[in-house]
Amino acid sequence: MQSWVINKAKSITLVQKEPLEVNLKTHARVKIARASLCQSDIAAYQGKLGVFPITPSRNALGMISESKLPSLQKGLRVYLSSYTEKDNNTFEVLGKDIDGYLSDFCVVNNDNIYIVPESIKDEAFTFIEEIAMAIKTCSLISLNKTNYITLFGATSFNIILGQLALYYQAIPIIVDTDEEALDVAEQHGIYYALNSAKENIQERIIEITAGKLADQVVVDCDIFPSIDANILNVAAKYGNVAFVGRDTAIDKFNIDAHFIISKRLSIFGVNDGYGEIETAINLLATEVIDVEGLLEKMYDFSEVQEAFSTLSQKRHRLKNIVRC
Repeated sequence: MQSWVINKAKSITLVQKEPLEVNLKTHARVKIARASLCQSDIAAYQGKLGVFPITPSRNALGMISESKLPSLQKGLRVYLSSYTEKDNNTFEVLGKDIDGYLSDFCVVNNDNIYIVPESIKDEAFTFIEEIAMAIKTCSLISLNKTNYITLFGATSFNIILGQLALYYQAIPIIVDTDEEALDVAEQHGIYYALNSAKENIQERIIEITAGKLADQVVVDCDIFPSIDANILNVAAKYGNVAFVGRDTAIDKFNIDAHFIISKRLSIFGVNDGYGEIETAINLLATEVIDVEGLLEKMYDFSEVQEAFSTLSQKRHRLKNIVRC
């Protein structure tokens, strides 16, 4: 069994491990096929989480190698969840609190294993956590029909959230400075894609919403590590604002409390999709969410050191994964 392990800041090495003994009544041995990478993994690699040693990757696609459950036949494709339940309705996040999936084989608790329809492509499996987080975000910010929702960051997460908003018959507006990323958003049906380097965002959102401003505002903090002055400016009175991201080691940033108090805004934080995995799988299987074009690059298992070195140099808007 081979696993990529972060032993210290900016150092990840391939380690040969002895195969773990498996209670096949409660766990399964799974061959990993695709392992997801995200900003949380990069924070671990940069030493920001202070957890060593740790195997990264929060979620993965795998194939059952051994199991005693009749429903988990050998060779079955499965999604491996990011969350391991503990007592008192709490959970640990793989790749952050405990070892993740960046290995050739993993021993996985049966509760973390989800059977996914054959219609879903291998690479699409790795977006399930983003979809689950988008569902959770929509619930927290009370997204409703005809609401205007402004999304800061043309990232894979926000493009998924934008599609979910359209499904709920809301009107998404996505904001970024990267023209290519905004083009990808438009290709996924998000009509209002605004370049804040070329347009006055507050004026444009006043125009789009007929002066109403945005009922909800969502900031993808994995690409916006510091706050943009427009973020609270564009929120409507009594609006809901969510800061979303998996990098919990994000640097501090300042918020003008004047807008929060005067507009009576409600502020939410989201860093997981716990409890929404099955719904996310259904939205992906029924093609409510389209993840085609949201993958930036797929690295080979032998290229993991290159992947982490590259991804740690700047924040990336689209998804990166590893073929194991």
